[in-house]
Amino acid sequence: MRSAADKARVCAANNADLYEAVFRAHGLKRHRNPFLWWSESPAPPYYSNMTTLDPDAIEFQHEAVKQLNSALDGPFAVKDGFCRLDLASLGFKLLFCASWTWANPGRATGGTPGRRMAFGWERIHDPDALRAWEDAWAADNPSDRRVFPPAILDNPDIAFFGCAPADGFDAGYIVNRSPGAVGLSNVFAKGVGAATAYQDATRAAAIYADGLPLVGYEHGDALHAARLAGFEPVGGLRVWLRQSERAA
Repeated sequence: MRSAADKARVCAANNADLYEAVFRAHGLKRHRNPFLWWSESPAPPYYSNMTTLDPDAIEFQHEAVKQLNSALDGPFAVKDGFCRLDLASLGFKLLFCASWTWANPGRATGGTPGRRMAFGWERIHDPDALRAWEDAWAADNPSDRRVFPPAILDNPDIAFFGCAPADGFDAGYIVNRSPGAVGLSNVFAKGVGAATAYQDATRAAAIYADGLPLVGYEHGDALHAARLAGFEPVGGLRVWLRQSERAA
């Protein structure tokens, strides 16, 4: 039986796989080793330039952050996947804290049996639908740059799902497949309650996962919704933000 620490590592690795897919779709350079994932290219909106993968490689990761701090001119974020880094001395401020989440296959249906998605949900297959999905997802915090370019639809390990009962999407989420888990992320809801949307998303993601555990990370009300859908917190993470000026 996996420990919470082992589950957190799986969560962090799956999240790095999602980063890899998004940066690759943008044509951006990126790097990965057993301790961290990072990119020296300006990140797409809402994405960090580094995410850590090992809770014990603190000195190595701290040095890597210093190098990235020198390489990048503008603001960027670092995801400390295990709450082990203190980056205040390098000019960062703590942006938010969250919890990695895990649902075993038997619990990853939100209590709903069956092998079908909830009514009204569909998988996104074309660029126009993807753009509409992203507009709905980012409606409360829009950006002047696209986060998910059409090229990401060509990745067989990424799937976008949305619920569009009328004009536009009322809810949606992303699933990304790794060798040992399937990630559920970017869950949003407008026309339905957050808890209901998370139940529907979890049910569909569990079907997509085909027996693999579901993983992700959430905080605040979304974490509560995830727990109602069968997820358990398995460890903390923190996101640090450096403003536009480099640290001296």
